[in-house]
Amino acid sequence: MNLFGVEDNEEIFSYFDVQNLSIDHHINSEEIEVYKDLIFSPNSISQIYFKDSCDLDSIYLIKNLITISEYCDDSKIEKYILIDLDKKTTNLLLETVYDNPSTWNIPYEKNDDNFSLTDIPKFRTLYSFINKMFNKNYSKIEQVMYVYDSIKMFDYEDNDEIEPITSIVSKKKANSYGMNKLFSYTLSTLGYKAFLSENKNSYVTLVEIEDDKYGIDGIFLFDPSMDTLPKDNYKHDIVRRINYNFFGIPLSYLSRLSYDEKPSNILSILMINDSEYSKEKIDNNKQESIRQEEKILLKVFDNDYKTIHQKIKNTREIDIDKIVDINNSIYDNKLEKYIDVLKENHNSRKKELFVQNVEEEIEELIKQENNQLWLFSFKIEKIW
Repeated sequence: MNLFGVEDNEEIFSYFDVQNLSIDHHINSEEIEVYKDLIFSPNSISQIYFKDSCDLDSIYLIKNLITISEYCDDSKIEKYILIDLDKKTTNLLLETVYDNPSTWNIPYEKNDDNFSLTDIPKFRTLYSFINKMFNKNYSKIEQVMYVYDSIKMFDYEDNDEIEPITSIVSKKKANSYGMNKLFSYTLSTLGYKAFLSENKNSYVTLVEIEDDKYGIDGIFLFDPSMDTLPKDNYKHDIVRRINYNFFGIPLSYLSRLSYDEKPSNILSILMINDSEYSKEKIDNNKQESIRQEEKILLKVFDNDYKTIHQKIKNTREIDIDKIVDINNSIYDNKLEKYIDVLKENHNSRKKELFVQNVEEEIEELIKQENNQLWLFSFKIEKIW
Protein backbone atom coordinates (compact mmCIF):
# COMPACT_ATOMS: atom_id res chain seq x y z
CA MET A 1 0.00 0.00 0.00
CA ASN A 2 1.30 3.43 -0.96
CA LEU A 3 -0.17 6.52 0.66
CA PHE A 4 1.01 9.95 -0.42
CA GLY A 5 2.53 11.75 2.56
CA VAL A 6 2.52 8.61 4.72
CA GLU A 7 5.53 6.48 5.58
CA ASP A 8 5.12 2.70 5.26
CA ASN A 9 6.09 2.14 8.89
CA GLU A 10 3.52 4.62 10.25
CA GLU A 11 0.07 3.53 11.37
CA ILE A 12 -2.40 5.15 9.03
CA PHE A 13 -5.00 6.05 11.69
CA SER A 14 -2.43 8.23 13.43
CA TYR A 15 -2.53 10.60 10.45
CA PHE A 16 -5.17 13.15 9.66
CA ASP A 17 -5.78 15.35 6.67
CA VAL A 18 -4.63 12.72 4.17
CA GLN A 19 -5.47 14.14 0.73
CA ASN A 20 -4.22 11.68 -1.88
CA LEU A 21 -4.46 7.93 -1.85
CA SER A 22 -2.64 5.54 -4.21
CA ILE A 23 -3.42 1.83 -4.43
CA ASP A 24 -1.11 -0.27 -6.59
CA HIS A 25 -2.05 -3.88 -5.75
CA HIS A 26 -4.89 -6.15 -4.67
CA ILE A 27 -6.16 -5.21 -1.22
CA ASN A 28 -5.97 -8.38 0.85
CA SER A 29 -8.10 -9.24 3.88
CA GLU A 30 -5.49 -7.97 6.35
CA GLU A 31 -5.37 -4.54 4.69
CA ILE A 32 -9.11 -3.98 4.59
CA GLU A 33 -9.20 -2.76 8.20
CA VAL A 34 -6.39 -0.30 7.48
CA TYR A 35 -8.35 1.26 4.62
CA LYS A 36 -11.47 1.34 6.76
CA ASP A 37 -9.59 3.31 9.43
CA LEU A 38 -8.32 5.71 6.81
CA ILE A 39 -11.63 6.34 5.06
CA PHE A 40 -13.63 6.43 8.29
CA SER A 41 -11.29 9.05 9.82
CA PRO A 42 -11.45 12.86 9.47
CA ASN A 43 -9.19 13.11 6.43
CA SER A 44 -9.51 15.37 3.41
CA ILE A 45 -9.20 12.87 0.57
CA SER A 46 -9.59 14.60 -2.77
CA GLN A 47 -7.85 12.17 -5.16
CA ILE A 48 -7.57 8.38 -5.34
CA TYR A 49 -5.30 6.59 -7.82
CA PHE A 50 -5.78 2.93 -8.76
CA LYS A 51 -2.74 1.67 -10.67
CA ASP A 52 -0.27 -1.11 -11.50
CA SER A 53 -1.60 -4.41 -10.06
CA CYS A 54 -4.71 -3.00 -8.44
CA ASP A 55 -7.76 -5.06 -9.46
CA LEU A 56 -11.50 -4.61 -9.85
CA ASP A 57 -12.33 -6.08 -6.41
CA SER A 58 -10.07 -3.51 -4.75
CA ILE A 59 -11.64 -0.66 -6.75
CA TYR A 60 -15.13 -1.78 -5.71
CA LEU A 61 -14.03 -2.10 -2.08
CA ILE A 62 -12.80 1.51 -1.94
CA LYS A 63 -15.87 2.70 -3.83
CA ASN A 64 -18.20 1.09 -1.26
CA LEU A 65 -16.21 2.35 1.73
CA ILE A 66 -16.36 5.93 0.42
CA THR A 67 -20.12 5.62 -0.10
CA ILE A 68 -20.81 4.73 3.56
CA SER A 69 -18.17 6.98 5.18
CA GLU A 70 -19.44 10.06 6.97
CA TYR A 71 -16.07 11.76 6.47
CA CYS A 72 -15.88 11.41 2.68
CA ASP A 73 -17.81 13.47 0.17
CA ASP A 74 -17.85 11.24 -2.91
CA SER A 75 -18.75 14.12 -5.22
CA LYS A 76 -15.52 15.93 -4.28
CA ILE A 77 -13.14 12.98 -4.70
CA GLU A 78 -11.62 12.42 -8.13
CA LYS A 79 -10.84 8.77 -8.86
CA TYR A 80 -8.27 7.82 -11.49
CA ILE A 81 -7.98 4.27 -12.81
CA LEU A 82 -4.49 4.05 -14.30
CA ILE A 83 -4.61 0.41 -15.32
CA ASP A 84 -4.39 -1.24 -18.74
CA LEU A 85 -7.92 -2.65 -18.75
CA ASP A 86 -9.12 -5.57 -20.85
CA LYS A 87 -12.48 -5.39 -22.60
CA LYS A 88 -14.33 -7.44 -19.96
CA THR A 89 -13.14 -5.25 -17.06
CA THR A 90 -13.91 -2.09 -19.04
CA ASN A 91 -17.47 -3.28 -19.67
CA LEU A 92 -17.94 -4.12 -15.97
CA LEU A 93 -16.77 -0.66 -14.94
CA LEU A 94 -19.09 0.99 -17.47
CA GLU A 95 -22.06 -1.07 -16.26
CA THR A 96 -21.44 -0.28 -12.58
CA VAL A 97 -23.77 2.18 -10.81
CA TYR A 98 -21.98 5.24 -9.38
CA ASP A 99 -23.28 8.02 -7.13
CA ASN A 100 -21.08 10.51 -8.98
CA PRO A 101 -19.95 8.91 -12.29
CA SER A 102 -18.27 12.09 -13.57
CA THR A 103 -15.70 11.81 -10.74
CA TRP A 104 -14.53 8.41 -12.01
CA ASN A 105 -11.88 8.67 -14.72
CA ILE A 106 -10.90 5.58 -16.70
CA PRO A 107 -8.50 5.03 -19.61
CA TYR A 108 -9.80 4.68 -23.16
CA GLU A 109 -6.31 4.52 -24.67
CA LYS A 110 -2.73 3.79 -23.65
CA ASN A 111 0.47 4.84 -25.42
CA ASP A 112 3.58 3.44 -23.79
CA ASP A 113 3.06 4.34 -20.11
CA ASN A 114 0.71 7.25 -20.77
CA PHE A 115 -3.05 6.93 -20.36
CA SER A 116 -5.76 8.99 -22.07
CA LEU A 117 -8.52 9.34 -19.49
CA THR A 118 -12.15 10.32 -19.62
CA ASP A 119 -15.02 10.20 -17.16
CA ILE A 120 -17.58 7.40 -17.06
CA PRO A 121 -20.47 9.27 -18.80
CA LYS A 122 -18.25 10.28 -21.75
CA PHE A 123 -16.77 6.81 -22.04
CA ARG A 124 -20.26 5.31 -22.07
CA THR A 125 -21.14 7.56 -25.00
CA LEU A 126 -17.99 6.51 -26.86
CA TYR A 127 -18.60 2.81 -26.22
CA SER A 128 -22.23 3.15 -27.28
CA PHE A 129 -21.05 4.63 -30.60
CA ILE A 130 -18.55 1.79 -31.17
CA ASN A 131 -21.09 -0.90 -30.26
CA LYS A 132 -23.50 0.55 -32.83
CA MET A 133 -20.76 0.28 -35.45
CA PHE A 134 -20.27 -3.46 -34.99
CA ASN A 135 -22.22 -5.91 -37.14
CA LYS A 136 -21.20 -9.58 -37.04
CA ASN A 137 -22.75 -10.15 -40.47
CA TYR A 138 -20.46 -7.66 -42.21
CA SER A 139 -17.35 -8.77 -44.04
CA LYS A 140 -14.08 -6.99 -43.16
CA ILE A 141 -14.37 -4.25 -45.77
CA GLU A 142 -18.12 -3.84 -45.22
CA GLN A 143 -17.46 -3.15 -41.54
CA VAL A 144 -14.81 -0.58 -42.48
CA MET A 145 -17.17 1.16 -44.92
CA TYR A 146 -19.94 1.35 -42.32
CA VAL A 147 -17.61 3.01 -39.79
CA TYR A 148 -16.23 5.29 -42.52
CA ASP A 149 -19.72 6.36 -43.61
CA SER A 150 -20.84 7.03 -40.04
CA ILE A 151 -17.88 9.29 -39.27
CA LYS A 152 -17.89 11.21 -42.54
CA MET A 153 -21.48 12.21 -41.73
CA PHE A 154 -20.14 14.35 -38.87
CA ASP A 155 -19.84 18.08 -39.50
CA TYR A 156 -16.36 19.05 -40.65
CA GLU A 157 -14.52 21.72 -38.63
CA ASP A 158 -11.69 23.61 -40.28
CA ASN A 159 -9.29 24.11 -37.38
CA ASP A 160 -6.11 22.66 -35.88
CA GLU A 161 -7.45 21.67 -32.46
CA ILE A 162 -6.55 18.29 -30.98
CA GLU A 163 -9.75 17.19 -29.26
CA PRO A 164 -10.34 13.93 -27.38
CA ILE A 165 -12.50 11.48 -29.30
CA THR A 166 -15.00 11.39 -26.43
CA SER A 167 -15.86 15.04 -27.16
CA ILE A 168 -16.04 14.38 -30.91
CA VAL A 169 -18.60 11.59 -30.49
CA SER A 170 -20.74 13.79 -28.24
CA LYS A 171 -20.89 16.82 -30.53
CA LYS A 172 -20.59 14.95 -33.88
CA LYS A 173 -18.18 17.54 -35.22
CA ALA A 174 -14.49 17.15 -36.00
CA ASN A 175 -11.53 18.32 -38.04
CA SER A 176 -9.18 16.09 -40.05
CA TYR A 177 -7.40 14.84 -36.94
CA GLY A 178 -10.61 14.15 -35.05
CA MET A 179 -12.31 12.18 -37.80
CA ASN A 180 -9.24 10.06 -38.52
CA LYS A 181 -8.51 9.57 -34.82
CA LEU A 182 -12.06 8.32 -34.19
CA PHE A 183 -11.92 6.18 -37.36
CA SER A 184 -8.63 4.50 -36.39
CA TYR A 185 -9.66 4.11 -32.72
CA THR A 186 -13.02 2.53 -33.62
CA LEU A 187 -11.45 0.08 -36.06
CA SER A 188 -8.71 -0.82 -33.56
CA THR A 189 -11.35 -1.50 -30.92
CA LEU A 190 -13.15 -3.75 -33.42
CA GLY A 191 -9.97 -5.74 -33.98
CA TYR A 192 -8.44 -4.07 -37.06
CA LYS A 193 -4.84 -2.93 -37.49
CA ALA A 194 -5.19 0.83 -38.01
CA PHE A 195 -2.41 3.42 -38.05
CA LEU A 196 -3.07 7.17 -37.75
CA SER A 197 -0.50 9.50 -39.30
CA GLU A 198 -0.16 13.19 -39.97
CA ASN A 199 0.10 14.18 -43.63
CA LYS A 200 1.53 17.71 -43.68
CA ASN A 201 -1.59 19.80 -42.88
CA SER A 202 -4.04 16.93 -42.40
CA TYR A 203 -4.29 13.35 -41.20
CA VAL A 204 -4.88 9.97 -42.83
CA THR A 205 -5.37 6.39 -41.62
CA LEU A 206 -3.72 3.22 -42.90
CA VAL A 207 -5.76 0.03 -42.37
CA GLU A 208 -4.79 -3.56 -43.09
CA ILE A 209 -7.70 -5.46 -44.65
CA GLU A 210 -8.01 -9.04 -45.87
CA ASP A 211 -11.46 -9.80 -47.27
CA ASP A 212 -11.98 -12.96 -49.33
CA LYS A 213 -15.55 -11.99 -50.21
CA TYR A 214 -14.31 -9.10 -52.36
CA GLY A 215 -10.80 -10.33 -53.11
CA ILE A 216 -9.26 -7.48 -51.11
CA ASP A 217 -5.86 -7.76 -49.45
CA GLY A 218 -3.54 -4.91 -48.53
CA ILE A 219 -2.79 -1.90 -46.35
CA PHE A 220 -5.10 0.83 -47.60
CA LEU A 221 -5.31 4.57 -47.01
CA PHE A 222 -8.50 6.25 -45.77
CA ASP A 223 -9.49 9.81 -44.89
CA PRO A 224 -13.15 10.29 -43.91
CA SER A 225 -12.62 14.04 -43.49
CA MET A 226 -11.96 14.37 -47.24
CA ASP A 227 -15.27 12.71 -48.09
CA THR A 228 -17.54 14.81 -45.90
CA LEU A 229 -20.23 16.91 -47.59
CA PRO A 230 -21.82 19.92 -45.82
CA LYS A 231 -25.39 19.56 -44.62
CA ASP A 232 -26.20 23.07 -45.81
CA ASN A 233 -25.55 22.08 -49.43
CA TYR A 234 -26.69 18.46 -49.31
CA LYS A 235 -29.88 18.02 -47.34
CA HIS A 236 -30.31 14.26 -47.77
CA ASP A 237 -28.08 11.86 -45.85
CA ILE A 238 -28.12 9.35 -48.71
CA VAL A 239 -26.57 11.91 -51.06
CA ARG A 240 -23.99 12.92 -48.43
CA ARG A 241 -22.97 9.29 -48.09
CA ILE A 242 -21.97 8.67 -51.72
CA ASN A 243 -18.49 10.16 -51.50
CA TYR A 244 -15.62 7.64 -51.56
CA ASN A 245 -12.64 9.46 -53.06
CA PHE A 246 -10.34 8.67 -50.13
CA PHE A 247 -11.74 5.23 -49.38
CA GLY A 248 -9.34 2.32 -49.80
CA ILE A 249 -6.69 3.93 -51.97
CA PRO A 250 -2.97 3.05 -52.13
CA LEU A 251 -0.62 5.21 -50.08
CA SER A 252 1.22 6.11 -53.30
CA TYR A 253 -1.78 8.21 -54.38
CA LEU A 254 -0.69 10.89 -51.93
CA SER A 255 2.29 11.66 -54.18
CA ARG A 256 -0.13 12.39 -57.02
CA LEU A 257 -2.34 14.91 -55.23
CA SER A 258 -3.13 17.85 -57.49
CA TYR A 259 -2.94 20.33 -54.60
CA ASP A 260 -0.05 21.17 -52.30
CA GLU A 261 -0.43 18.42 -49.69
CA LYS A 262 2.43 16.08 -50.45
CA PRO A 263 3.24 13.36 -47.88
CA SER A 264 5.39 14.14 -44.88
CA ASN A 265 6.86 12.31 -41.90
CA ILE A 266 6.98 8.53 -42.12
CA LEU A 267 4.46 8.44 -44.99
CA SER A 268 6.97 9.97 -47.39
CA ILE A 269 9.51 7.26 -46.50
CA LEU A 270 6.97 4.45 -46.76
CA MET A 271 6.22 5.59 -50.30
CA ILE A 272 9.80 5.03 -51.49
CA ASN A 273 9.52 2.20 -53.99
CA ASP A 274 12.70 0.36 -53.01
CA SER A 275 12.25 -1.53 -49.70
CA GLU A 276 15.98 -1.58 -48.90
CA TYR A 277 16.40 2.14 -49.50
CA SER A 278 13.22 2.92 -47.55
CA LYS A 279 14.48 0.96 -44.54
CA GLU A 280 17.85 2.67 -44.81
CA LYS A 281 16.14 6.09 -44.76
CA ILE A 282 14.27 5.06 -41.60
CA ASP A 283 17.38 3.73 -39.86
CA ASN A 284 19.42 6.84 -40.66
CA ASN A 285 16.69 9.31 -39.80
CA LYS A 286 17.41 11.55 -36.83
CA GLN A 287 13.93 13.01 -36.38
CA GLU A 288 12.37 11.86 -33.13
CA SER A 289 8.85 12.12 -34.59
CA ILE A 290 9.66 9.66 -37.36
CA ARG A 291 11.41 7.27 -34.97
CA GLN A 292 8.32 7.36 -32.78
CA GLU A 293 6.00 6.81 -35.75
CA GLU A 294 8.04 3.80 -36.86
CA LYS A 295 7.71 2.31 -33.37
CA ILE A 296 3.93 2.71 -33.47
CA LEU A 297 3.75 1.42 -37.07
CA LEU A 298 5.59 -1.82 -36.18
CA LYS A 299 3.42 -2.30 -33.09
CA VAL A 300 0.13 -1.68 -34.94
CA PHE A 301 0.81 -3.98 -37.89
CA ASP A 302 2.72 -6.47 -35.73
CA ASN A 303 5.41 -7.07 -38.34
CA ASP A 304 8.88 -5.94 -39.41
CA TYR A 305 9.31 -2.76 -41.45
CA LYS A 306 10.19 -4.42 -44.78
CA THR A 307 7.14 -6.72 -44.67
CA ILE A 308 4.84 -3.78 -43.93
CA HIS A 309 6.49 -1.70 -46.68
CA GLN A 310 6.10 -4.52 -49.22
CA LYS A 311 2.41 -4.96 -48.41
CA ILE A 312 1.80 -1.23 -48.76
CA LYS A 313 3.69 -1.26 -52.07
CA ASN A 314 1.60 -4.18 -53.42
CA THR A 315 -1.75 -2.67 -52.39
CA ARG A 316 -4.11 -1.79 -55.25
CA GLU A 317 -7.02 0.64 -55.25
CA ILE A 318 -10.48 -0.59 -54.29
CA ASP A 319 -12.16 0.36 -57.56
CA ILE A 320 -15.55 2.02 -57.87
CA ASP A 321 -17.38 -1.14 -58.96
CA LYS A 322 -16.28 -2.92 -55.78
CA ILE A 323 -17.21 0.13 -53.72
CA VAL A 324 -20.71 -0.05 -55.26
CA ASP A 325 -20.98 -3.78 -54.45
CA ILE A 326 -19.88 -3.20 -50.85
CA ASN A 327 -22.32 -0.31 -50.53
CA ASN A 328 -25.23 -2.36 -51.90
CA SER A 329 -24.47 -5.21 -49.51
CA ILE A 330 -24.50 -2.90 -46.46
CA TYR A 331 -27.53 -0.80 -47.37
CA ASP A 332 -29.60 -3.45 -49.17
CA ASN A 333 -29.45 -1.63 -52.51
CA LYS A 334 -31.08 1.48 -51.01
CA LEU A 335 -28.64 3.65 -52.95
CA GLU A 336 -29.42 1.94 -56.26
CA LYS A 337 -30.90 5.03 -57.91
CA TYR A 338 -27.84 7.04 -56.89
CA ILE A 339 -25.25 4.59 -58.24
CA ASP A 340 -24.72 6.50 -61.50
CA VAL A 341 -24.26 9.72 -59.52
CA LEU A 342 -21.83 7.94 -57.20
CA LYS A 343 -19.74 6.63 -60.10
CA GLU A 344 -19.80 9.92 -62.00
CA ASN A 345 -18.82 11.85 -58.87
CA HIS A 346 -16.08 9.35 -58.03
CA ASN A 347 -14.50 9.44 -61.49
CA SER A 348 -14.67 13.22 -61.89
CA ARG A 349 -13.35 13.94 -58.39
CA LYS A 350 -10.56 11.43 -58.86
CA LYS A 351 -9.35 13.38 -61.88
CA GLU A 352 -9.53 16.62 -59.89
CA LEU A 353 -7.74 15.28 -56.83
CA PHE A 354 -5.09 13.01 -58.34
CA VAL A 355 -2.77 13.52 -61.27
CA GLN A 356 -3.14 10.52 -63.57
CA ASN A 357 -0.16 8.22 -63.98
CA VAL A 358 0.92 6.77 -67.32
CA GLU A 359 -1.01 3.52 -66.85
CA GLU A 360 -4.24 5.37 -66.12
CA GLU A 361 -3.76 7.70 -69.07
CA ILE A 362 -3.29 4.70 -71.40
CA GLU A 363 -6.34 3.00 -69.87
CA GLU A 364 -8.38 6.17 -70.39
CA LEU A 365 -7.28 6.42 -74.03
CA ILE A 366 -8.18 2.77 -74.66
CA LYS A 367 -11.57 3.33 -73.07
CA GLN A 368 -12.21 6.38 -75.26
CA GLU A 369 -11.06 4.46 -78.33
CA ASN A 370 -13.37 1.56 -77.53
CA ASN A 371 -16.29 3.95 -77.03
CA GLN A 372 -15.63 5.54 -80.42
CA LEU A 373 -15.43 2.12 -82.09
CA TRP A 374 -18.70 1.11 -80.45
CA LEU A 375 -20.38 4.31 -81.60
CA PHE A 376 -19.05 3.84 -85.13
CA SER A 377 -20.25 0.23 -85.33
CA PHE A 378 -23.64 1.30 -83.95
CA LYS A 379 -24.01 3.90 -86.72
CA ILE A 380 -23.03 1.32 -89.37
CA GLU A 381 -25.70 -1.06 -88.10
CA LYS A 382 -28.33 1.68 -88.26
CA ILE A 383 -27.36 2.50 -91.84
CA TRP A 384 -27.73 -1.11 -92.90
